[in-house]
Amino acid sequence: MMKTDAFIHSAHSGADSADSKRQSLWLGALLVAVLAWLLYRNLGLNPAIFADEWYYSKMARLMPLSEAIVPSYLYLWLARGSLSCGTEFLDCVRVGNAVFFAGAGAFLYLVARAYLRPLLALLVTAMALLAPVNIYTAYFMPEATYYFGFAVLAWVALSPRPWTPVLRALIAGVVLGLMSLVKVHALFLMPAASLYLAANAWMARRDGAAGPAIGMALGCAVLAPALALGIKFGLGYLIAGESALSLFGSFYNATAAGSAPRSRLDLIAPALINGRGHLMALVILLALPLALLAHAIVSPTARREASPALKRLQLFAFLMLGSAAGMTIAYTASIVAQGPHEIFRLHLRYYSFAFPLLIILAATLLGRPAGQARPPLGWLVALPLAAVLLFALSRLPGFSTNPVDGPEISSIKLNEWTGWLVIGLDLAVLGLWAAGNRLAAPLFVFLAVPLMLVLGTQETNRFLAQLRPGWPTDHGARFARDYVPKAERNDITVATTGIQEVMRAQFHIDAPDTAMLDLPADAPIPEYQIPMRKKWLLVVGNHALPPGLSPVKQGEGYLLVRLPNATDRPLGTAHLSQPYGSGLLRDAEGMSDAEGFGRWSDAKRVVLHLNQPLPKQARVMLTAMAYGINTTLPFTMHVGEASKEFRLGPSPQEISLRFETDGTQRSLVIDVPQPDSPSTRGSTDKRKLGIGLTDITIADVGAAEAPAPAPVQAAR
Repeated sequence: MMKTDAFIHSAHSGADSADSKRQSLWLGALLVAVLAWLLYRNLGLNPAIFADEWYYSKMARLMPLSEAIVPSYLYLWLARGSLSCGTEFLDCVRVGNAVFFAGAGAFLYLVARAYLRPLLALLVTAMALLAPVNIYTAYFMPEATYYFGFAVLAWVALSPRPWTPVLRALIAGVVLGLMSLVKVHALFLMPAASLYLAANAWMARRDGAAGPAIGMALGCAVLAPALALGIKFGLGYLIAGESALSLFGSFYNATAAGSAPRSRLDLIAPALINGRGHLMALVILLALPLALLAHAIVSPTARREASPALKRLQLFAFLMLGSAAGMTIAYTASIVAQGPHEIFRLHLRYYSFAFPLLIILAATLLGRPAGQARPPLGWLVALPLAAVLLFALSRLPGFSTNPVDGPEISSIKLNEWTGWLVIGLDLAVLGLWAAGNRLAAPLFVFLAVPLMLVLGTQETNRFLAQLRPGWPTDHGARFARDYVPKAERNDITVATTGIQEVMRAQFHIDAPDTAMLDLPADAPIPEYQIPMRKKWLLVVGNHALPPGLSPVKQGEGYLLVRLPNATDRPLGTAHLSQPYGSGLLRDAEGMSDAEGFGRWSDAKRVVLHLNQPLPKQARVMLTAMAYGINTTLPFTMHVGEASKEFRLGPSPQEISLRFETDGTQRSLVIDVPQPDSPSTRGSTDKRKLGIGLTDITIADVGAAEAPAPAPVQAAR
């Protein structure tokens, strides 16, 4: 059994069965209370986070798991159970989220109980469950399930049970493998977990012989990730088939390929900027435990005096937080090409699951005996952290903090007195700790942390409260779902301002193939944007319809239109993701190589050569999108001497243009307003992109408008 210091030993000694039963009852009461609170707060809310909630709902419920773009196959399989809940599927998912999140408290308590007295362990567990991170239980997202998985992993790593290092590595590998099927981010915890398990094996050696200890450490380091990857691919294959054999899934592979920097050195500058923001946020939230971790690194005396159990906690917390935060910073730096604002976003949700371990670490100081000397080199640690806090007062407000990316830090307003109070408490805690004053730990655990929890709870409650009544998009989409026959829901096009609002409507309509039409604010809908291949149009916002269309239902802020049946005679369709030469499209100029969605243009002019001449009354239907600055500029299509302008948004949408021809034209020409290269945003992609084409359809309008022959009258 691991040797522990006096305060850990006192936490475990003298506990009889009655005490254990009483502790279990208190813990059970806490978990039930948290579960009840989460359900009371979350149920009945409208969805909030797009595109995430729509994509997870679509992947879990509306399409084969093998077609999921992220490899969260275990989570998607679990969420698939909400199919039995009908239109209340979101609330069913929230119930599952709340159960997993509250269940994490049991394992966090067991971890805390290894270091703290029962009442203090219960308090720390309550803090972890009432932290702003619980906002993710309200979303159709895997965060709550992942939080549960990490709590189990922490218990496996830090439990005082007399497991052999090999057994601990085996169990940790199983947990990591399951976590990787909830969120792919678990893959980035594997190297850190391997280092921890190797160190655990080394510290657990009994005979002091270096050879066997090294072999055991190396074996544990290899065993856990190997088993985790085996579970990821094996169980993933059973759930989703061959698509599960991809390490990161199609979405992250495409994101990495599309935003790869010209050189790895190009990541340094954005990583330093984003990393600075994360450092400021972490020091504000976790000043004392970060000081303890830094002190354990710089002070040989601190390492020598720490018990083996405390060393394990310090090492595991440092590795988990460091690997997850490092991955977050690196990923954010890698996608800077997607927009200059990305570098200032602080995605704390990618590592906030590790925060309870840091609170436990700080709480261990409460059990230290009186009269201990001040920490050696304490001021060397405290002064730089204090400088970061003062720096944050002026610089952190320049970063993007919100309840979606990081509810913990978004609630601390550094331009208000509450934010100044948090900074003041952090500075006082660091000063007291460096001076060896025992008030540092109580001030942090019993005042600073509760204050941040109160601020976080207020922030999350304000954010979620606005979701309860809903917006016109919510009301209009639910009406469309209930009014349109189920067989025709895929034939709905959603027209509104903003891709997120389009996806909000798609979430409620709950059909996988609804189309989107992203419009400028208050802009009328031009005739060419009325979809010819869909039957319904849901319009949200102040967008006037073209002449000839009238709604079947007009509500507050929305209207639903039944589109006239298309009478054109289709002549052919070409999918740009396929090779040229067969079907409608013979060849093309100014187009790039085929991709999953279709093809991007890479020139100022695109020429589409057809295998047959256009009819004299031709309708050209495109599913297309624009890149960069081109989303704000008009494209022009030419057919012979005729030309027409059209506009596109950043996501695929259908347009329909009608031309009169001489019956001999075999080419369509598209002028791209301003080709734009991703390389100007840090990507290795040097193409000059403009229009992205998914498919093209040609129809004969004249055939539809020709008078039908008179019916033959039957003889009487």
